[in-house]
Amino acid sequence: MRTSRDRQGDEKSLGLQLDDAEAKRVALGWTSFAEVYRENDTSAFKKKRTVRADGSVDWVVVRPEFRRLLGDLLSGRIDGIVFYDTDRLARQPRDLEDLIDVVEYTKRPAAGVTGDVNLLSDADRHMARMLCIMALKSSQDTSRRVARNHLADAAAGELTGRTPYAWSPDGTLRPDRARVARRIYDRFAEGSSITGIARELNRDNIPSPRGGEWAQPTVKAILTNPRYCGLVSYEGKHRTEYQRQRDGWGRVLVGEDGLPVVGKWDPVIPRGLWSDTQLELDHRRVLSADKGILRNHEGVNHRKYLFTGYLRCGVCKAPMGAKRVAQRGHVIYYCPGRARNACGKVSRRAEPVDLHLEKLVVEWARGRARPTLVDSAVDPEALRDAQTRISAIGARKRDLVTAWATGHESVSDLRPDDYYQTLSAMNAELDLLERKAAEHAAAAQAPRVRDYAAEWRSGGFEQRRALIGEIFTAIHVMPSGKGRAPFNPAHIRPAYTH
Repeated sequence: MRTSRDRQGDEKSLGLQLDDAEAKRVALGWTSFAEVYRENDTSAFKKKRTVRADGSVDWVVVRPEFRRLLGDLLSGRIDGIVFYDTDRLARQPRDLEDLIDVVEYTKRPAAGVTGDVNLLSDADRHMARMLCIMALKSSQDTSRRVARNHLADAAAGELTGRTPYAWSPDGTLRPDRARVARRIYDRFAEGSSITGIARELNRDNIPSPRGGEWAQPTVKAILTNPRYCGLVSYEGKHRTEYQRQRDGWGRVLVGEDGLPVVGKWDPVIPRGLWSDTQLELDHRRVLSADKGILRNHEGVNHRKYLFTGYLRCGVCKAPMGAKRVAQRGHVIYYCPGRARNACGKVSRRAEPVDLHLEKLVVEWARGRARPTLVDSAVDPEALRDAQTRISAIGARKRDLVTAWATGHESVSDLRPDDYYQTLSAMNAELDLLERKAAEHAAAAQAPRVRDYAAEWRSGGFEQRRALIGEIFTAIHVMPSGKGRAPFNPAHIRPAYTH
C-alpha cells in the first residue's frame, strides 16, 4: 500500500487501498495477509543521490518497504502479493523490473486490485510496463508544472519551498526565531566560527529548525540564505538563468530587469549585513588550507593532498580527511567520526599510503596507451582565453563586493540597485564562461594517443588528480588493529574504474 502525500498523517488513503486489497484477496481465495507493507507519504518517483559502498554515486528512489517486500517474496516468507494499482506499485521502470524478476524466478503471483493485472502472465507484464511508463510520464509532467508554478511564485516575491527558519508558512515573522537568526549573523560578524555559533546555541538550549541540536551545516544554511535580507532565493529546475557560483549570491533569483527579486516578507537583517557575511564566508574559505583545501590566486579551490576525495573508511565507507599531527610531525588520513556521521575507527599515516598508491598508479598506467584519432576541433587558445576571462571577472567581482562591504569611496556614488545589477551581470557572465570552459576542456579530453605513465611523471597536481579519478572509483583503508602496526599494503583496497 502506498500513498505519495499524506498531509493529515491519518493514513486514510492507505486504509481505503487496504479495504479494496482485502476484497481482492477474498475473490482470489487466498488466506489472510501475512504482512501489509505500508509506504505512507512516500514518493515512488523522486530520486535521491546515494553513495554506494565502493564510493560510486547513483540516483535512486528510496523505498525501504518495497525492498523488504521483494526480499520476503524471494525468501518465501510470503507466497504472493496483492497491490492496489500499478501506479501505486511503481513509477520507476527499474523498480517494476526488479519485482518482475522475482516473480518470474519464484513463480509467485503479484495481482493488482484495479485492472486485474497479474505479473505471472507475459501479457500482463507487458501491460504493467506500459502503465509504469505512463505513470512515470504523468509524474514528470506534474513535477514540471509544479516547479514552473514555484518559479512564478518566486518571481512574484512569494515564499516558495520549505518555510525558512524565521518565518511562519503564511510569511509572517516569528519574533523568537528572528532574534536567533539575527544573533547568528551578529556573532558571525563578530568573528565567531560557524561551529562555535552552533555550540553556543546548543549550550543555551535553543532548538534547531527541526527541533534537535544545531550543527555547522544548519548555521551555514541560514548565513547563505538571501531570504533573511529580503531577497528571493530560488534553486528549482525551472530557474530561468543557469547558476554555478558557490556563494550566497548564486541563490538569488534575478528578474528580467537584471535586478534581484525582492520578497514580500519582512526581512530579518539589512542587505548590507548579508552582503558582508558572504564576503566574510569567502575570506574564510580562502584561509581553510589547514583543512585540506587550498585556493589559488584565481579563486579556484584545490585539494592539498593527492588522494583525498577518493579515500574511504574501510569500516563505515565515509570519506576520509587529512590533517597534520604536530606532535608526530606527519600527516595522517583519518575517518572523521560522529561529526560527519562516521565511525572514527580508522586512521593511517599518509606517507606510506601515498607511496603505495603511486606504485599502483604507475603499474596501471604502464600498459594503457590507446592509439586513437586526435580530435582536430580542440582549441586550446579558446580554453585559455575563457580561463583568463573567468579569472579577470572573478577578481573584479571580489573587488566590487569588498569595496561595497567596506564602504570604499570608489563605490560611494553607486546606488544599491546598480550594485546588485552589476553583481548579477558578473555572475551571469561567469556562468557563461564556465560553461564554455567546460566544453573546451571536454573537447581537449577527446580520444587521442594517451601515454598515462608520462602524464603521471610530468603532470602537475591537478593533472595527477584527474588521472587518479580515471583509475579509481574509491580507495578503502581497512583498520590495522590496535597500536602502531607497520604499514601493510593489504589494508589498502582500491576499487578500479575498469
